[in-house]
Amino acid sequence: MSALVFVRTPFNANGVAALTGALEVDQRFSDLAIHFLWDDADLVQPVGELAEGSERLVMAFSFATANAPQVAEALGRLQQCLHKKDLTNVTLVAGGPHPSGDPEDTLKMGFDVVVIGEGERTFPDLLACLFAEEALTDLPGLAFRDGGRVVRTGRAPMVDIDAFPPFAIGHARFAPVEISRGCPHACAFCQTPFFMGGRMRHRSVEAVTHWVREAMRAGYNYLRFVTPDAFAYGSPDGRTPNLEAVERLLFEMSRLMGSESIYFGSFPSEVRPENVSAEALALVTRYAANDNIVFGAQTGSPRLLKELRRGHSVGDVYRAAELTLQAGLKPIVDFIFGLPGEMEEDRRLSLRLIEDLAAMGATIHSHTFMPLPGTPLADASPGRVTPEIESVLGRLSKDGLHIGQWRKQEELAATICRRGNLLNGSTTYGSQPRSRSVGSDWGWSGWGLRRQQPDHAAFGPGCPGVQPAGGESSLWPESGHGI
Repeated sequence: MSALVFVRTPFNANGVAALTGALEVDQRFSDLAIHFLWDDADLVQPVGELAEGSERLVMAFSFATANAPQVAEALGRLQQCLHKKDLTNVTLVAGGPHPSGDPEDTLKMGFDVVVIGEGERTFPDLLACLFAEEALTDLPGLAFRDGGRVVRTGRAPMVDIDAFPPFAIGHARFAPVEISRGCPHACAFCQTPFFMGGRMRHRSVEAVTHWVREAMRAGYNYLRFVTPDAFAYGSPDGRTPNLEAVERLLFEMSRLMGSESIYFGSFPSEVRPENVSAEALALVTRYAANDNIVFGAQTGSPRLLKELRRGHSVGDVYRAAELTLQAGLKPIVDFIFGLPGEMEEDRRLSLRLIEDLAAMGATIHSHTFMPLPGTPLADASPGRVTPEIESVLGRLSKDGLHIGQWRKQEELAATICRRGNLLNGSTTYGSQPRSRSVGSDWGWSGWGLRRQQPDHAAFGPGCPGVQPAGGESSLWPESGHGI
């Protein structure tokens, strides 16, 4: 009998829930034994036992760039165990933002197959092929090795998110409801539009209502959403707000759960500053319980905003903060420090915007730039926070006006690039030579770092985006009765 293991971390619950849900509605896997094992020191023993008791075992890893070192370390332990026990019936599958952006190096970490992009359709089809021992060459959305060459099977068609559940009720794997996917704003640092497409797709109000109702029957009683821009829900172009669609969604959800259990426009359903309006905020205060609105400024430099293709102005940020405060909500504003091409004048302008926002009563949410594979800035140098910015953030923290883990991100980005520079090859992240032959000889030992951003995507669904620090572990609890 075959079995599947999802390797869990504190940061990939959303994607694991979505993929498990896709398997639950696929009749091919009604009898499939699905296990959820934590990526920790105790992972190896149960995997060995499952492999010994299974005809074929598939192990699925989902991860972003920042936790690739942790995954590689776990993979090394697993491979040693499997080799020691001479177990050859285990297939190692990787998916998520990092494998999608760098499938070749992911294969060289030791994986057998990489799922590229969205996974609700591709992953079940892959499992069916593996369990039936069929060839993978005709299944789009994969990368795998055939002898000494890497085979890529082309891009899989975009997924109709209405055709799949947002979580797995049968296995009690719940997550915020993904209501939109894809993004027309091709920000140079963000993975979302490059993997999820530039056309925003929306889960219908009818589908959201169905799945929330089913989840409530299982005892879950509060509701969050995942979307690149909450105020763009229902928008045909993903740019122009469709507040009629937003209100219909929130009205139906409030009828189901009550407004006191709904969170919209806060993490992980942030909004874009140019789409903040008095009308949109009125819907939040009427139908939702959150006391804050999260939106991204990223920089106070008009020059950098243009080069990054952000699609909004500094004035939009001021206006969004003012309107949010007028609505009785707290603005939480994202900034990324150490952006490629950032100059002294850019930092001065960002600090001026930060000081002005803080004086208004906004909270600053800080991030350090990390180059992500598959984006236009994949080869840029990792960000560094200047002493002046560090001093300002420290002061704001004491005043309760700053959150974020920029320091951990700065260390993590630098460590990834530095470790990559120890290896000889041609691929680069952060202008540092990166291995083209990562494997057991070097073992990726000593990485041991934890990813800081929730993986809304797993093998595809959601918004991998910027992958900032201080994500799911601090802002979205793993336990509790919520969806």
